[in-house]
Amino acid sequence: MADREGVTTDDREDASKAGRDHVSRTDRDGTVRAPEPGGSRTVRHAVIAMVLIGLGAFTVVGAATVFAAESIAKKTALAEAARSAQLMGNVIFKPVMPRLIRGDRTAWARLDEAVQARESEAGVVRVKVWNRQGDVLYSNEHQAIGMSFPLNDDVRKTIDQHASWADLSDLSDEENITEPHGDSRLVEVYVPLDLASGERLALEVYSTDERVATARGELMRTLVPFSILALLLLLLAQLPVSVQLLRRVSQADAERSRLLSKALTASERERRAIARDLHDGVVQDLAGAGYALAAVRADLPPGTTAAAGGMLDRISEVLRGAVGSLRTLMVDIYPPDLTEDGLPQAVELLAERLRREGIAVTTTVDVRAALGPDLVAAAYRCARECVTNILKHAEAGRASIDVTGGRDRLLVVVTDDGKGPGSALGDTGHLGLQLIRDTACELGGEVTVAERAGGGTEVRTVLAVRT
Repeated sequence: MADREGVTTDDREDASKAGRDHVSRTDRDGTVRAPEPGGSRTVRHAVIAMVLIGLGAFTVVGAATVFAAESIAKKTALAEAARSAQLMGNVIFKPVMPRLIRGDRTAWARLDEAVQARESEAGVVRVKVWNRQGDVLYSNEHQAIGMSFPLNDDVRKTIDQHASWADLSDLSDEENITEPHGDSRLVEVYVPLDLASGERLALEVYSTDERVATARGELMRTLVPFSILALLLLLLAQLPVSVQLLRRVSQADAERSRLLSKALTASERERRAIARDLHDGVVQDLAGAGYALAAVRADLPPGTTAAAGGMLDRISEVLRGAVGSLRTLMVDIYPPDLTEDGLPQAVELLAERLRREGIAVTTTVDVRAALGPDLVAAAYRCARECVTNILKHAEAGRASIDVTGGRDRLLVVVTDDGKGPGSALGDTGHLGLQLIRDTACELGGEVTVAERAGGGTEVRTVLAVRT
């Protein structure tokens, strides 16, 4: 019965039920809110992920900062050691070396005093002066004076290329066999000495790595805390904005789900109205016409030609076929019951369509989780489309419809022993299958179509069960 606005009483009941179904997501004033359990869980998980990413970033930045501090401290200390050695070479050794080469013992004593002073001031451990032949002209380790060694690359580069450089050394070279610091890590510096006579010597200075340790400590106390604090402040500044964005995304997802559910509800309501109009209108009229024709056929007067009786019989058969087709269409448009408990019956009705065409069918419905109406409807639509394809394209003799599910997913598998997928079930050009794919995608699932090993087609639909 319809009211003055053209809305049936059943429609109002459906709308009222749909409204009750969405009370948890829509306020009385129409304001849409995200479902509290799912939305809060999504935001909470995202915040936890951000915190974990932040901790990972702290670790990476901390390690990178320590590495950078090590590198900067080393470069700074080596540069300072090179400047100090160059100053010592130009001020102390360069003026005295010509006298020492001539055998002046006072020059030797003067250099010893200068080196001893540098030992306490700059941490100098060992000093050597080399000539181009690999002879040690001077060393504060006196037993090394006069020894000869093959020139290593460091001394040769200093003399030949007039190059000053510094690096860390463990005194493992052959010329350091007289050194008592073989296991120590020292700063090694080479400085060229150009004498007035034109001869070029190499000054080798070893000092402790105290400069490196001091520079490293200063950088660690300043650079590392500053970098981590800056990153922490950036994370704290972004966290409220990120949480707000996550809430908005969660609300948008809830709104999309609400609109999808509302659209499905409206679609089901329209299907019910069409099915009711067909049942109360055209189907009843055609059924009545069939009964009338049967009565007319029974009341034909004697002597009526066989052609006239045969014509009435054919018309009656056409009417019965039309009524059967319309009833099948009514079931397709709106099955009797698509609740979870009514799903086995709805699947069995689909199987009956195949059995009426001489196709042997087995059905299995085993669902062990509570399903929402949209999920049940999607499963039914997938099975219905597959049944329609079997009737139209497969030329099959046997088929099966299996609907199984647990807490995580719902699986709909429809198989037949027909002529295989072919082009009818391809990725394009088949509207029904594409609608199944779109519906499954919206519900977090997928559809695969494959050819069975023994011939025929298997359509597998996986739908995600959302709690």
